[in-house]
Amino acid sequence: MKTNIINLTKNERSNIRLFRAKGDKLMLPLFFAAMMWSALSIAHVQADALTGLYTQVAVGDPDFQGGYNAGGNLGNGLVQSQLGPNGLPVLSAAGINLLGTSSDMNLTTDELLWWSAGADPYVSLDLNPVQINTMPLNYGYPLQNWYPTGQTGDQNYYRTVHFVGTFTMASAGQITLSLQADDDAWGFIDGALATEFHYGDNAVVTSTDVSAGTHTLDLFYDDRFPTFDQMVFSSSVALSPVPEPGVISLFMAGMISLIACGWRRQNQG
Repeated sequence: MKTNIINLTKNERSNIRLFRAKGDKLMLPLFFAAMMWSALSIAHVQADALTGLYTQVAVGDPDFQGGYNAGGNLGNGLVQSQLGPNGLPVLSAAGINLLGTSSDMNLTTDELLWWSAGADPYVSLDLNPVQINTMPLNYGYPLQNWYPTGQTGDQNYYRTVHFVGTFTMASAGQITLSLQADDDAWGFIDGALATEFHYGDNAVVTSTDVSAGTHTLDLFYDDRFPTFDQMVFSSSVALSPVPEPGVISLFMAGMISLIACGWRRQNQG
């Protein structure tokens, strides 16, 4: 999408000047309409894909390496079977005992905040925060490390990703999920825990009964140690990406900044 906009700027300058000659009052609504249409269409660009909201966790977070709660590898049973009211994994009693901190846990709902930029003081948006990731996901170790935002190492921060998508069943049946991660991943169907994986486990394959109709899938990933990272995930049914909350505003802000920058350069020229 960014490439197309750059090409438009280079190849259609005469048209852009014509619009500006008629006044910015015409130009701005046209761009707003075009950008809103593009943002809403992102989910339909690729079949069998997930939307990924990428976040960074700063070094020093108590639940990640070097923090006082980090401990060793995690295991099953640390989150409850249903997502919380804000759509995040809810820590169980065992999870609260191991990971419950004022910075990484919502003290009202017990939700884990590793994926919540702004709500957790250690978590911020990644450099490339919104991506459409084609299925099956097959990132990172042992083939190579996973550096999706252009960095050359993962020593400066830790990565967390919330993947989300939908799927439709023509009739009631089963969906099979295959999952492997470094370090942890939890998968939920319609808000109910369907699969999870933690470093040291064997690859997990699970099957879940679902009814006919459209369903949501949420996949939460974390990398808590800076040496390797991995996200391997496949589904027996095709998945469709969906806009995350805030995706449209992020997209709009970025595009408007790009357009404004282009206008400034043109005026300077």
